[in-house]
Amino acid sequence: MNIEFLEAIEEMARTRGIDRELAYEAMEKGIAEAHREEFGGETLPQVRIDRRSGEVYVNGQKFDLANLGRISTRKAEELFRKEILRRRRESLYEMYANRVGEILNGYVHRFTRERDRDQWNVWINLGELEAFLPAEERLPTERYEPGTRLRTYLYKVEKTQGDPKLYVSRAHPDFVAKLLALEVPELEQGMLEVVKVARLPGVKSKVLVRGVDPRIDPVGSCIGPGGSRIRAVSRELSGEKVDIVRWSEDLRQVLRGALAPASTLDIEIDEHAKKAVVTVPEHEISLAIGREGYNVELAAKLTGYAITVRKPSGETSKSR
Repeated sequence: MNIEFLEAIEEMARTRGIDRELAYEAMEKGIAEAHREEFGGETLPQVRIDRRSGEVYVNGQKFDLANLGRISTRKAEELFRKEILRRRRESLYEMYANRVGEILNGYVHRFTRERDRDQWNVWINLGELEAFLPAEERLPTERYEPGTRLRTYLYKVEKTQGDPKLYVSRAHPDFVAKLLALEVPELEQGMLEVVKVARLPGVKSKVLVRGVDPRIDPVGSCIGPGGSRIRAVSRELSGEKVDIVRWSEDLRQVLRGALAPASTLDIEIDEHAKKAVVTVPEHEISLAIGREGYNVELAAKLTGYAITVRKPSGETSKSR
């Protein structure tokens, strides 16, 4: 009987996904509450379950659980299950709180509509929990179907009265960096590092990359043979274009890379005002600015400088 008692506790731990020792502690707490219910007392007794034999000891004395009445036994079971549930939720919260900033894999499970807003939110099934993908964290170019496998970026974990609430994103700038790390071994190995990501979700991203190992070409490594690595990232982002920019201590070099594919004739920098005026050939103005101003806007986000693009004549074409 005692062996069956141990097996029942450990089976509960396995099915609930918590540490076996936490399950024993939960049962000890339940028995202590039931003992006080049955026999009285101002304080809870000290209860210990022998992990080998299954014998139960109350205040150091061997105790037969059969001495508990039906009502007290039922209370012990109820308290045990509540404690198991509480411990499980705490364990899940701690586990996922430590995974903030990671990519999670799951599949589209269900949809909910926001009150007073004509928007649908997506819930991703991760197995033991669901993750919440808000409307503003989705890519505007994507449509989701139930059962679709999906990678997302975990950016927040929130405690609730029930299971912890996980917030995930596909629009977060760091999602691009994490996807790139999956494709570029040099990033995982610490030979390269992502300095910053500027992003217009679903449209374009610019990633500033620094070479830690001087023997490694940061741009070439991220692009990969024949562009294979960067294509894999873009494909995961439903076609979002991803530009790799080489980091430099010289801001002018970073600006040149960020405004590519346009070439630059001159760059004037006002460090105090955090502004830059960039002169480009007249026939490359549209390249520097990009469609709807996206290229220069992302270059400004990447460098932290307000950028004005002008023609050699001095005529201003675009400011960001």
